This record gives sequence, C-alpha cells and structure tokens, in this order.
Amino acid sequence: MAKKGEPEYRWNSGPFQIGIVPDGGAISRIDWIRPDGKGIINLLRPVTPEAIASGNPSNLGCFPMVPFANRLAFAEFEFDGRIVKVPANRPPSPHAIHGFGRSSEWQIERPTVDTLRFNHKHDDPQSGFVYVAWQEIKVTEGDVTIEIGVRHLGRTPMPYGIGLHPWFPGGEDVSVAFIASDSFATDEDMLPTARTVIDLGRDFSDGRMIRHNLALDAHYAGWHLEADMVWQDAGYSVKMLASDSLSNVQFYIPEDGKTFCVEPVSHVPNVHNRPEFKELGDLVVLDNNQTLTGTMTLIPTLHETPDSGLVDEDEVFGKPGNRDYSLVD
Repeated sequence: MAKKGEPEYRWNSGPFQIGIVPDGGAISRIDWIRPDGKGIINLLRPVTPEAIASGNPSNLGCFPMVPFANRLAFAEFEFDGRIVKVPANRPPSPHAIHGFGRSSEWQIERPTVDTLRFNHKHDDPQSGFVYVAWQEIKVTEGDVTIEIGVRHLGRTPMPYGIGLHPWFPGGEDVSVAFIASDSFATDEDMLPTARTVIDLGRDFSDGRMIRHNLALDAHYAGWHLEADMVWQDAGYSVKMLASDSLSNVQFYIPEDGKTFCVEPVSHVPNVHNRPEFKELGDLVVLDNNQTLTGTMTLIPTLHETPDSGLVDEDEVFGKPGNRDYSLVD
C-alpha cells in the first residue's frame, strides 16, 4: 500500500507493471513485459520523477474524468430549475475542465492477484455533486482493463459524465485508426458549436500518421468503440476497446507530436449547456445510489520489426530478485 508522502504506488500483475499516483488518481505507467523476453514496452508515455513530483496528473500517463469530461462552459449549467456552479479549474480560463477527480486524493485498496481498485469521495451539497468514484484495473495475460465508475450519494438527482484521459508516446512513426460518424466545429475555447461531417483532416478511418495532424483537438460521436495505434519502428501496436457507455472520443495531438491522447468519454463536451447535442452523447442523470460505469481495455501486440525504442527491464526495475514493485520516491 502507498505510504503518506510517497507519491507513486507500484503493482505487478501478470505481464504488466502498473504505477498509480494517489494524488489525482492518475495512472503513471502501464509497462508491458514483452512476451519474447526482450525487455519491456511503456504503453503510456514515459513518466519522469519530475512529472510524478509535479502534482499535476496531466503530466502522467492517464487520469480520470468525473463527474464530467472535457470542457464545461463558464463552469456552470442549469439543471432542475437551478444554476449549478463548479470551480473554474484552469485559470485564467473561465471554464471548467475534466471534473474533480484529477484534483482529489484517491485511496488505494489492497489489490488481489489480478485486480487493483482505488477511489475517492466528493461531497459538495451546494453544487449537488455528492458521490464516490472509483477506478478498477483488471489484468489478464493479454490485456489491461480500466473501469471508471461513479455512485451518486446526494439526496436529489444530478447529471453525470465520465471518461479516461490516457497519454500515449508519439513520434514520427506512430499511426492511429478509428471510425466515427460525427465530429464538431469548435470556438476559440475548443467548445463545440455545431455538428459537422468528418472532413479529411479529421478522418482516421483508414489510419493516419499523427505527424500529419499536429495540434489536432477534435471530438467525435458515434465512434465504433475501438482504436488501433501502431508504433512501427518500435514493433508493436495497441488496440483500445471501450464500453458502450463511453460512446464518444476526444482525440488530441499536441503541436510537438511527442505524445497524443485517445480519450473515451460518455458525452459531448459542454452538453450541459447545449441540449441540441444530447442525441450525440448525453449526460446520465443519477438518483441516490445509482451508478455510471465505463471501461477502456488496452491490448498490446508485438510485430516482427527491429527492437528499436525498447526499455531494458533490468535498467528500470533492477536485476531479477531485487526489484521493488511497491513504492518509489
């Protein structure tokens, strides 16, 4: 279990080595031991001690989004005849983003052989968001599944949304493929303004190298709940599968192309304030003790290509018999 003052919890299960940062509930790493015995592959973007110490989950591998995903205009919305206000959590922007989970302390439960669960409670009667949220990581020999869930504990119903925000390593050789039915025009604050067709610059149905779409930040509805990501030079791919409840996806490629995000989410950003988008991905109104859950599964596969871009397992974790998979500074 994680001790107070030690920022990263390590868990080893099957061929995967998982890191959790309780401050923000972020997954710091998902390292996959290659089935051919030639080291490990970091499925998420590489994490540094500085990133772990920063206290910013956006610097890590994957963080939770709850009780809403992506942007919420001016940090407020109308629900059930009243105005609900939440913190504007990315100053100087007047908007809220990614919910409250990534700014909360998560408690890690004692893991089993193949399952690790961690959770946090949020209690704000003034806004109406009173809930317990959790993430549960389930490992098999071939994949890792992350469940994000929330249970409403308030006396009156509230609208909820959830999502996961993984960061993957970028590069000149990386391609991404997924199919969706709709996308959105956005304003200067990246808030959706209109439903649009998926133009050539946002069409990844046949797979495209991310280097051709730097600075892309697009939301998609009606996606087919799976994405294929290929690291050609490093010789591996990852298939992402999402549950039906994560019916939308946000795709983000920073300008430098060193990382990218494929974010399965349950709703259109700012649908709280744009009822015309409800049919393309709505919030779920939960009454007391009702839950909303979603899952993302990552399935890595090796390709027959040279072993470039690999991490030596002994360099990261020490020689066999001397590895500490629990806590690091």
